[in-house]
Amino acid sequence: MKLRYMLSRLGEPAARRSFGRWWAGICIAGAVLSLLIFGRGHGFFIATIWLLCVFAPVRIAIEVLHTQGPRMRRDLLRSIEHRDDRYATHEGAAVMVESFFAREVRLPRLAPPDLGPKVIEAATRVSERALRDEGPSGLLDAGSTCAALLHRWIGAVAAGEVMPPADAAEIRRPGETNGAAPATLWNPQASVQEQWASLRAITGMAALAKTLIAVYEDIAGRSWEGGTRVRALAEAAMDYADQVGLRLDGPAWEEIAAVPAPDLTPDRLNQLAGAWLTFCATPPPAPRRLRAFVDALAA
Repeated sequence: MKLRYMLSRLGEPAARRSFGRWWAGICIAGAVLSLLIFGRGHGFFIATIWLLCVFAPVRIAIEVLHTQGPRMRRDLLRSIEHRDDRYATHEGAAVMVESFFAREVRLPRLAPPDLGPKVIEAATRVSERALRDEGPSGLLDAGSTCAALLHRWIGAVAAGEVMPPADAAEIRRPGETNGAAPATLWNPQASVQEQWASLRAITGMAALAKTLIAVYEDIAGRSWEGGTRVRALAEAAMDYADQVGLRLDGPAWEEIAAVPAPDLTPDRLNQLAGAWLTFCATPPPAPRRLRAFVDALAA
């Protein structure tokens, strides 16, 4: 299964580009080594062999996976989706998480192209960690914690949008809160780039919360009573983030009932938001940034 999963990943353009760079480096190193062994007098012959007989066939075969990769991923999903051990391996968990992300999430226009794969990778790692440490209850805690953070975060954005500039500046004073969210979640006076980074992180958090709840419901075999509220909150948060980021005309934020979640202190909310914001802003892959967020969520 691991080989099939790795090959199916090459259906993604970014994965094929990454493999192409890696394979080109291997072939160049091999050609240089061949020159050192056989001498420069055979340079043309060596370059031709490595280019036409080694590099090109593999590169062409990888490009064929542009169409075969998605089909392989669908076949993998069909082969494991009804198995009891479908989350027992990283590959199985990744395939299941990706299927729920595709079913549950429609990212808004503000989201960058790499946000979807980042959310899928984060949801996979969080699911694996929660199931390994605490089982389905740990996964539910992780999903509801993400929903609670999202609720506070989008509330801070909404508060900053309706306050006068002088009052809005108060939101970002360290150690203070506005009664709904930690003080450093949103800065109405920040640059457009900084605000977009926060809004994209909010969008990613909404997608993560929806995906984790869907995975929990799949494992539990039943709907969670708070699942409808999480989905409504996530959809509304993504729409509102798009509206604020693109400066679109639209309705003011309407408060949505908070979802059941563990008690979260302002310090922990700031820690989670900071770790997620850093991960979303870091070019992929960002394994250390993701690990920091997973550790903070599991703490």
